[in-house]
Amino acid sequence: MNSPHVVSKPVSDSVSRQTSDVCLESSAVPSQDRQSGLLAAAYTSAQYLERERQTVFSQAWVCVGLASDLPNPGDVYPTDVAGISIVLVRDRIHPDSTSPPPLRAFHNICRHRGLQLVDKPCNVSGRIQCPYHSWTYRLDGTLKGTPHFGGYYQDSYSGFERDRKGLIPIRCEQWLDLVFVNLSGDAPPLTEYLKPAIERWSDYDLSLLRRESREVGLECNANWKLAVENFSESYHLSWVHPALNSCSRMEDHFGFDLGGPHVGQGSLQYKSGVVDGRSLPTFPNLESSGKQTIAEYITVFPNLMLGVHPDYFLVFLANPISPDKTAERMLFYFVGDGAMTPENQALRHLPIDLWQVTNDEDIAMIERMQIGRQSPGFDGGCFSPELEQTVYQFQQAIARAVGS
Repeated sequence: MNSPHVVSKPVSDSVSRQTSDVCLESSAVPSQDRQSGLLAAAYTSAQYLERERQTVFSQAWVCVGLASDLPNPGDVYPTDVAGISIVLVRDRIHPDSTSPPPLRAFHNICRHRGLQLVDKPCNVSGRIQCPYHSWTYRLDGTLKGTPHFGGYYQDSYSGFERDRKGLIPIRCEQWLDLVFVNLSGDAPPLTEYLKPAIERWSDYDLSLLRRESREVGLECNANWKLAVENFSESYHLSWVHPALNSCSRMEDHFGFDLGGPHVGQGSLQYKSGVVDGRSLPTFPNLESSGKQTIAEYITVFPNLMLGVHPDYFLVFLANPISPDKTAERMLFYFVGDGAMTPENQALRHLPIDLWQVTNDEDIAMIERMQIGRQSPGFDGGCFSPELEQTVYQFQQAIARAVGS
């Protein structure tokens, strides 16, 4: 892997003092021996998380859920982006349309007094109704009803501009089953943003992916970046993951450069699970590309982690709740309808069980890293030039975004 260039000023003068105080430590001399990382406040400071909301999580494409979370017309799905409440909406099918019902995203607030409109996934049929004063919105976001807003039994008043009080839309696009939003509205097209991953995995027929109903979700007492950094390196495998290391050793792993803010690593020795002499279906034609024993993992900036294996696909989301608390959601897709039969359930659960155990082991470590960042002795740490350049590159991308 190419040695990264150490910038001498990764955070600009325009950033507030609180934010600039937690920038990447760096040296005027681009020496690998002097690489240092984000300071403790980047993981503990509410001001830094707020700056990340304004930059990292607003300017990039952020995965917020799955299209399969909203399978039916009228389904609504509340979620958030780093604490910013949004709602995904599956609109109804227009009678004259042969296209699937559109998927939309809105800020999850009533335009009247700012109440969170949707607090749990549900089906609302044709409208979203505020439980506070009963304002109602069509599924395209337009304001439909404002009962008594102009006085008793008067729904309007002279000068009230109803068409300006619809739900606030958020730019929303989909790739595979993944739903992304861009809060600022000015990110490049999603396919352009994801191009490094799409091209890297062009040998895999991702149209064959089928979602497993079982998923893993939890909260951990650590900053979201620690979860992403942990996923991005394999240096810790030998000591933290004995079961995983027995089948995919630290020395079997490799890093790869994707360009831009995304980072990747992989394993050369992936082995499919076996139950009663059977294993799951795999992606076709992997032998011709030499990938029948390769697993690869890409961290899509900022907080989406993807893994492709010969027989399944992993989606891992890390969403900040507070500087020291993160919600994690782990989802699994298998290859083709044949993988989803009841007879193959035990095989499907093998990788899920392994990831659950592995993640529990990781959480113990990242929570202790979070505790370590309370110490005045933490100076940003340092990075292995061979085994942790992905982490260094991720932290550089954070510093550049926050400092822009």
